Amino acid sequence: MKILPDLHDGFFDGVWLSADKRARFFVRSVAGERSTIILTDVEALNICGLRAGNIIFDLVLIASDKLTVKNIEQAYDLKSGEVEKAQQLLAKAQAQGLSGLEINPSYGAEGTALFRAVATLPEHVLA
Repeated sequence: MKILPDLHDGFFDGVWLSADKRARFFVRSVAGERSTIILTDVEALNICGLRAGNIIFDLVLIASDKLTVKNIEQAYDLKSGEVEKAQQLLAKAQAQGLSGLEINPSYGAEGTALFRAVATLPEHVLA
């Protein structure tokens, strides 16, 4: 699985979703180095708690075979009683070879995404 830059205590500056099922996460390290994390073929994405000055505790990449029902519930914003639906979506995600990205905050935004591929570019890149 792809290695992400060290973003502990770094910043989540925002996200841009495009019509072609891509998501771009704009991040900065604690030293101020900017990066763009590009997710391709995004199947589900749920980010909440977005605030000015979002501080990242960690970003976790999750391999398809390591996805859990909890990851699915978070990505699709399912209620706790929707276990059967979550299990079906988990099986589908694993059959499609999707991976997960989990944003855990020290402050602000947190979320989970399900996607097919990930890449990291230096700087904040839109196009």
